[in-house]
Amino acid sequence: MTTNSLPVSSPGRLAWLATGTPLDRATRILAVLTAFSIPLSTSFSEIVTGLFMACWVCSGNWQAKWAAVRANIVALWSLALFGLLLLGVGWSVESWSAAGRCLLKYREFVYVPMFLVVFRDARLRRVSISAFILATSVLLGLAYYEFLTGADFGIGSNPRDYVIAKDHIIHSLIVAFVVYLAAGRFAEHLAARAAGRGAWTWMAAYAALIALAVYNELCMLTGRTGYVVLAALFCLFLAERMGRRGVAVAAVVLVATGCGAMSFSPLIRSRVEQTVSQLRNQLGPERKHSADPRMEFYANTLQMIARHPWLGTGTGSFRREYARQVAETDDVATSDPHNEYLHLASQLGIPGALLFLSLLIYQWFAAARLPATERSIGRGVVATIALGSLFNSLILSITGGLIYSYFSALAFSELAPDADATAPEISSADSAQPPLSRAA
Repeated sequence: MTTNSLPVSSPGRLAWLATGTPLDRATRILAVLTAFSIPLSTSFSEIVTGLFMACWVCSGNWQAKWAAVRANIVALWSLALFGLLLLGVGWSVESWSAAGRCLLKYREFVYVPMFLVVFRDARLRRVSISAFILATSVLLGLAYYEFLTGADFGIGSNPRDYVIAKDHIIHSLIVAFVVYLAAGRFAEHLAARAAGRGAWTWMAAYAALIALAVYNELCMLTGRTGYVVLAALFCLFLAERMGRRGVAVAAVVLVATGCGAMSFSPLIRSRVEQTVSQLRNQLGPERKHSADPRMEFYANTLQMIARHPWLGTGTGSFRREYARQVAETDDVATSDPHNEYLHLASQLGIPGALLFLSLLIYQWFAAARLPATERSIGRGVVATIALGSLFNSLILSITGGLIYSYFSALAFSELAPDADATAPEISSADSAQPPLSRAA
């Protein structure tokens, strides 16, 4: 079955979402709504994912679901990470309630196998990606409305950041990822057009979305994480389609863009200068505080890890241990080190951080066994999270963790060695669906 497809006829195109038992239908619809909620509202995401989990659990068919999870290494690895965090509650220096709250923030590792079971349906994967692109388009529309009119929605914007429902870091991450997804869709339609099918209108729509998103990323936001991720995804996109030549082209374009940005964009130049200042303040001959003390967080967290390298100080313990670390200094206290690897290492020891890093590395190489669309998305989400986690505790954050779990499940649902033997029977009506073909 092709993975880039929707039913041929437009009438009732999404009728298959309403097949099966009421709980089956609700689970599939909530999976799509989750994609739509990610860019727009954290509260909406919390509600939708909570309902999704309830419907998934209550819909039964446990033997088939466990067969799908057991056959997928990514799903098992994610559960193992959550299991280690659960064990970490036992040796945490924090209270049971504080450790439990932190554990709850890592529930995204449980989402991976749950979404993975549902995403064994290729049509659902296609519709879910479209829902995420549509929601991000709405987010961009609101950001441009703020930019052009001076209005303000949601999170307070300023002349340097035009954000709606997320802070500038997560907003920039979402925009970078949607550029990658939209570029993939554009390439699909371009190939279809070359083969004598497909419509120019969809190509134009995706091209416009890419242009608006890139301008939003580079000229309307100060999220350095987004800059790095967008550059990495640009390299990945060209490398996937042009090999080494694509890497060379990407390098030339990025160097030219970087030089131009430093010359003509005060926004980007100020962020580069801020990064250089942070490094100089932390590593220079005289240590100084920075307005953004991220390097300070890293240095103190590394000292914490050095004292408890093998088991850490337990799940949820970072805030208390960091406060103790900086108690005799004038360093600023923080609730997380703005680095997911350091955050996990401080709680679970170096083995815990290595387990997460190993999962990302495994996903990257295992993506080679996926169909083309899923391979592209699988490596895209790994690059996004692996790089973003160097500068932010992304899995700890609700939206960052949900992006990881949702798109990892979507891409790696095809990883099982025998999809037909292990896929859960969501409903008997699914077997009677018509042939599929490309659509937007």
